[in-house]
Amino acid sequence: MPKEMNNESKAYQTVCKRMEEVVPAYIARYVQWYLTDPSERRSWEELCATDKSMLDSFGNPRTEEYARDNWLKREDTQRAIQIYMKYMKTYNSMRIYQAMMEKALKGDVNAAKYIEQFHSSDFFDEGSDEIDAFLNKVNIPKLKKDRGAQGK
Repeated sequence: MPKEMNNESKAYQTVCKRMEEVVPAYIARYVQWYLTDPSERRSWEELCATDKSMLDSFGNPRTEEYARDNWLKREDTQRAIQIYMKYMKTYNSMRIYQAMMEKALKGDVNAAKYIEQFHSSDFFDEGSDEIDAFLNKVNIPKLKKDRGAQGK
């Protein structure tokens, strides 16, 4: 397997594992299947063959309607969808960046401007999260006094 495909496969495994932290594996696979373009995904029957949980009590594949009506409405499934969509946002941003970089290197001025703006965006920031941002706004005089004493 080429190194590039191997890395892509590892990334997919990572996003699936992240989803499996909040939903059962069969629902994580369903979320990935459901959010994939219909022209690019495997058939419903192939998906159902990946896990016995996709079958009803008689061993028949559950219907797409059953999955949509019962699984998509679950709170944990909604969280899995958020995880997958965040991954896809990053993945698609990377693909756009690569395409624009290719154009910029060939002399496209607008693409070069896009690359420049992208570099100054928060995409590359690994800074504070929401909790850090909130804590930075909290005004607790005792903590400020202690921080000041530590700095001396």
